[in-house]
Amino acid sequence: MKAVIRRQDIPGLVISAIIGLALTFLGSVKMKNASDTNNWPIANGTVTSSEVGGAMKYYPSVSYTYIVDSAVYTSNIISSMNFNTKNRSIVEEVLKKYPVDSEIKVYYFSEDPSRALLEPGIKTGNILLLVFGIVVLSIPALSVLFMKFKVKNVAKTQ
Repeated sequence: MKAVIRRQDIPGLVISAIIGLALTFLGSVKMKNASDTNNWPIANGTVTSSEVGGAMKYYPSVSYTYIVDSAVYTSNIISSMNFNTKNRSIVEEVLKKYPVDSEIKVYYFSEDPSRALLEPGIKTGNILLLVFGIVVLSIPALSVLFMKFKVKNVAKTQ
């Protein structure tokens, strides 16, 4: 009995490989971009609103203003990977760091100061996206390797 990849298996393996490559690439780019935020310059800012957003799933909604080269900017980005959760208290805990009218450090992209965030660096979501891409990519690769391995074993026993 030969273990071979059947013709009808090929489209699924190809689609899985393409999706895995795309997710791995996207995860790599997001990781690099998130890592780069650690080197962004810092401006002083002020929180203008801080509230729980959402209904079924909750997320922290924070708006703030900051000044770069005499220009006033507004943003609402907290980190490179925003999150939501069904647990409202987790969001409320995050918002304790950003009460309205509080002074904050704002990290902004020097080439486009309108791009800013409050928490630079790589977050768990960035890592999970990359790992998920690698896992999806490994499925067709391991399938092909397993099939080749089975074929070799069959050939040796005959």
